[in-house]
Amino acid sequence: MPLRIALLAQPRAGLSANLLPSSLEIENLKLCDDFTTALNTAIQLVNQGNAVTLTSQSGLSIVLMAGLTAAQNRIHPHAYLSGFAASLPHAVEQSRRQPDDISIKQTSTASTAVEQFSVLYQLIDDIAARHQQPESTQEGGDDCQYWFTKPNKARVASLTFNTENVAFNAKSQASSTSLVLTQATGLKEAKPLLDSSRLFFIVTGNTEAELSTKLAELNKHLGNPALQSSVLIELMHQNLVCFRTDSQPQFTIVLQGSSADAVLLEINALTKVLSKVIAEQIDYKTPAGSYFSPAPDSRGKVAFVYPGVGTVYPGMLRDFYQYFPELYARLEREGNLKEMLQANKTYAASHDNGNNKTDNQPQEMTLSELAIAGVGSSYILTQLLCESFSVKPDFALGYSKGEASMWASLGVWRNPHALIEMTQTSPIFTTAISGELTAVREVWQLGENEAITWNSFLVRSEPAAIEALLPQYPRAYLAIIQGDTCILAGCEQSCRDLLKQLGKRGIASNRVTAMHTTPAWSQHTQVTDFYNQPLCDVLPHHIRFISAAELLPQNADQPVNLDRQSIAISIADTFCSTLDFTALIRAAREHGARLFIELGADRQTSTLIDKINRADKVTNSLAVATNAKGGDDIQTLLKCIAQLITQQVPLSISPLVDGLARQLVSSETQSTLHTQGEPV
Repeated sequence: MPLRIALLAQPRAGLSANLLPSSLEIENLKLCDDFTTALNTAIQLVNQGNAVTLTSQSGLSIVLMAGLTAAQNRIHPHAYLSGFAASLPHAVEQSRRQPDDISIKQTSTASTAVEQFSVLYQLIDDIAARHQQPESTQEGGDDCQYWFTKPNKARVASLTFNTENVAFNAKSQASSTSLVLTQATGLKEAKPLLDSSRLFFIVTGNTEAELSTKLAELNKHLGNPALQSSVLIELMHQNLVCFRTDSQPQFTIVLQGSSADAVLLEINALTKVLSKVIAEQIDYKTPAGSYFSPAPDSRGKVAFVYPGVGTVYPGMLRDFYQYFPELYARLEREGNLKEMLQANKTYAASHDNGNNKTDNQPQEMTLSELAIAGVGSSYILTQLLCESFSVKPDFALGYSKGEASMWASLGVWRNPHALIEMTQTSPIFTTAISGELTAVREVWQLGENEAITWNSFLVRSEPAAIEALLPQYPRAYLAIIQGDTCILAGCEQSCRDLLKQLGKRGIASNRVTAMHTTPAWSQHTQVTDFYNQPLCDVLPHHIRFISAAELLPQNADQPVNLDRQSIAISIADTFCSTLDFTALIRAAREHGARLFIELGADRQTSTLIDKINRADKVTNSLAVATNAKGGDDIQTLLKCIAQLITQQVPLSISPLVDGLARQLVSSETQSTLHTQGEPV
């Protein structure tokens, strides 16, 4: 007989047993010494029309009810129990699933009822969190990652208990029990962005004296030796709620730290230099993420910047799904999230033979894979910043192939996910300007047996010095100009000979791509056709899109029209021409951009913009990254948000406030349940 029993793992804020609909009668069942017997009893009660809370001696509990009952009461279960039998094949058959549907097959040797209950509870929690444990820690651990699934395909997991029953002095007898669980609609609650080890305070004022007074008040609160974690959360919550309802002050300071003592150090350090910072109108920034801009000049001047190919790295954005589960759920409904992030490569795991530790290791990625994952990371960060924090860009621009990320991420292309499969199979990216380099072979008029040794080099040089030597080396090309460095690409030997004559040392990237070189022009028509994509019905005309193609002589600084053909041609022009990123940033500043926010993996573009600004002696412009390789994803995001707040960029801090509020509610609920006693 098929099963469809809704499961809710408890406790969970908002879905604790005593907070379920009052009309729903729940029978309390205490876990006995035999897990299988207890679960069988619970299933029988559910089949009789009851809802059941099965509680373990460990304090954990699972609510079981018929799937129809859950739907009628508008309850979103964490998972469904759809198979329960003595063997896995029988459990799969009962669930009416195919063996291939099961993406996680877990086997446990837990022997006691409490241990087995805990393993089941963890699996329900994993399904609700949409994450999977590494095989070495499948019975609970922190080293988990997102549980990717194919579009419109539910997650299915099996759990088999292999145990030995020992009765009196009889011989041990092996037994097994198998369960099949399927994904339900319930999502595990988002992890809070702020907590007692990740503090975030905002101090505002219209004068230096007012700032000093408020800093002293916060210093007094945080200096209380009896300050408890719950009080700290409440203090942060009150602080952010007051800021959210406050009128726009002249000055805004953000203080961050890993503890109350750490924030006290931040306050003391800032207090000592506050007068100087305000008098000299210089931005104040600390490694912990505290930030103060005494002369904010970013309102209406925000530019989103999209990095190019090659910024993706192993494990990028790895933790975001735990903090923004609803965003990831929506992205899953839109398209193939696994392909969008090229998860087989970016989240590939290998096991260390020394200690069985699972680490992400870099894997070779083709140009098409890098391009897809780069757009994917930019798309996620854009949705996160625009939807969760309500940041609205005034300008947008891209570095190289980042222009495609720009159009895909900002509501211009109707179906950007369609580009994933196209990029994987298009000869433009697989053979013409990468891989076999057929476009290069054609332009160089090489025979089939003549090899191409292609490379690109990062060199610190003025572009004019390189351009002067290029006529002597027809197979070397100035691909990119970026601040005080350039990218030289082409025949490896020709590039090395040019660098030797130039008297410069180049750093080889060992990457094969002919973008931004003369041979790429043979693909201009194909690239145009590739990016001629259907547009959304409503377009973001409030954003000034700035393409590198505008700076080419043939385009005479004319902005790109928001129509399919114009966008496609601008991408193709950028794709095939030398990219002058320095000129692109200068053009953006001339249009009015002041605050450049990088939307993509790592912070390479932000570093380049900072260098360009320093070289141009520009002090009223800055670049902010939303992500950084080697850094904590959430901490980097919070540092970005802190800078936007002090720059007085209009945004919502609801994700920060709501996470704190949930902790306060959870704390109160757990306290109440503890006083009343867990249902048994």
